[in-house]
This record gives sequence, structure tokens and C-alpha cells, in this order.
Amino acid sequence: MFISYLQILIPFIGLVIDASVQMLSFKTVARLGLLKSEYIGFVAGLFSIFLIEFYIISTTLIPLIDVIALLIANLITYSSLGYCYFSFVNLGETARRIRILRELYDSKEGLCMEKILERYNAKEIIEKRINRLVNNGQIIYKDGRYYIGSPVMLSMARIIVIMKLIIFGKRSEFG
Repeated sequence: MFISYLQILIPFIGLVIDASVQMLSFKTVARLGLLKSEYIGFVAGLFSIFLIEFYIISTTLIPLIDVIALLIANLITYSSLGYCYFSFVNLGETARRIRILRELYDSKEGLCMEKILERYNAKEIIEKRINRLVNNGQIIYKDGRYYIGSPVMLSMARIIVIMKLIIFGKRSEFG
């Protein structure tokens, strides 16, 4: 009976481990950066799910086919929760509306439109994003052009498109 309830909680346990490891690694390892800390947290949560499932297999008489089905369901659920956590963390870092609100809050005298536009120059924003992608190895600069570097983000983007197809029935929620 306890194992049945534990199966329901496994993806949430994985999410708690994901968030805890992500925050701990981000705060303690200065050179790590936000994105890498999120990867480490996600992998730690994933690893914990496998450990818990292994424990269940080794201590119960649940048929292997049921354990595999539960593992697949828990991995899908955990991946969805992990994606939501990833999006939530990055929302505060990348969303212009959130950043504008934070900057207005931090500026006791307020900001005029000219200052806001100065801070959010489109060329500067693209340069920062490109530099971040290059520094993370996600894209490379060669002979005056940019190319896909590490396929990790591309793979994540493809997974997101697949999830949108499953959930929304289309490649984008805006289409």
C-alpha cells in the first residue's frame, strides 16, 4: 500500500531534488552559471527517480512490466515538472517585462521612456543573447557566421515541440 502512494510522489520528490540541487549548485559554484546548474539539478532529480524505482523493484513483488510502465509515467511527469521549473527560473532572468518591472522597482525616482529604451536596445539584447549562447557552447562563431554548437538546446527545443504537439495538438500554442 505504501509503495502505491510512493509511486505517485516520485516525480514530485524528483522535482524537489532538482530544485534543491540546482539552487545549491548555483549558489556554491560561482563559475557554474544558471543554465548549467539547471542541467545538474534536472539530472540529479532524474537520478533520484531511478534510485527510488530501483528500491521499489528490489523490495516488492510488483511485476516488472508494471514497474516499467510506472517508470515511464513518472519520467514523463518529472520531465514535464522539470520543464515547468526550468521555465519558471528562466522567466525572471530573461523576460523583458519582468526585468523592466524589477528595474522600475529598484529605481526610486522612476525611469523615463528614453532610459528604458536605452537599457533595452534591440542590438544590445541580441548581442547579449548571442554571447551567452557562444559562452555556453550552444552556438559557435566561425568565418563570420554562427552555427549550432552543442545540440543539447536543440534537442530540448525538439522535445518541447513534441510536448506541444501532444498537449496542444500543434507545434506552437500561438499557431
